[in-house]
Amino acid sequence: MEEVNTLVELCFSRKNIPGLEGSFWRFEGISVVDDPALRKEVARRIMESSKSVGAIARIIIEEITRFTGCERACMKFPVNVEHIPELTEWFPDCKIVHITRDPRALAMSKSNDPFGTAIKLLQHPRLAWLIRKMSIWFVIAQYRRSARVHRQLQQLSNYKLFRYEDLLAEPEKTLRKLCKFIDVDFTRQLLHPERGIHLHQASSLTGKQKKAFDPSAAVRWQKVMPAFDKWLITNLTKRSMRTLGYDPATHPIFHVHSQSLSDVCTHTA
Repeated sequence: MEEVNTLVELCFSRKNIPGLEGSFWRFEGISVVDDPALRKEVARRIMESSKSVGAIARIIIEEITRFTGCERACMKFPVNVEHIPELTEWFPDCKIVHITRDPRALAMSKSNDPFGTAIKLLQHPRLAWLIRKMSIWFVIAQYRRSARVHRQLQQLSNYKLFRYEDLLAEPEKTLRKLCKFIDVDFTRQLLHPERGIHLHQASSLTGKQKKAFDPSAAVRWQKVMPAFDKWLITNLTKRSMRTLGYDPATHPIFHVHSQSLSDVCTHTA
């Protein structure tokens, strides 16, 4: 029992312990993790479980959800699509929402990541060029892996792919599709995320937090990406983009963005 209590205290410590340094383990905005009653209940359930990684993960998520008074849990696991098979095994009744994005936009975001690449650049300024190029190769590899996982899982009833560009080009259509998949009612409020109280990640390119749906966010990479990088990523991910149902030449996001720019120019004139 003492070992289980130690495990629970480590899991809820919010410290950068090796293996527990991800955003999930920071429990940002979830004050209930400091409740001794929660920790006691988690420890009790772990003692009665198989004590496998999957069992412990399920218990932690279920108890945090229950103690916060919520009915369902929503977890964000970025760049971990290769772990979907384990997630469906641990949580057989879950819904897997696989969100993808134009790989060129992903590459620009990764190479300008203030919490990752930027820190490495400060630590190793002489290797700046190499670090940025390696981040691009990392995105290419991850995107191609994401496409392979999609091919393997696309027939599962509790798995569905969504594209970031679809959301910004056609918010209502995409959100209705999402709501139907996760079995919740669509409301008009969903079309106005700027009215919510949740946190929004700042753009890695502008440093600003855009809360409303902004079509320009999907194509901003075009202004800063070198021509060679664009050519390289496009050619090495072309097949994967097709697998993920994304056509960079005809996707409506480019038309929507061009139209919005035209409207702004007309209004200004």
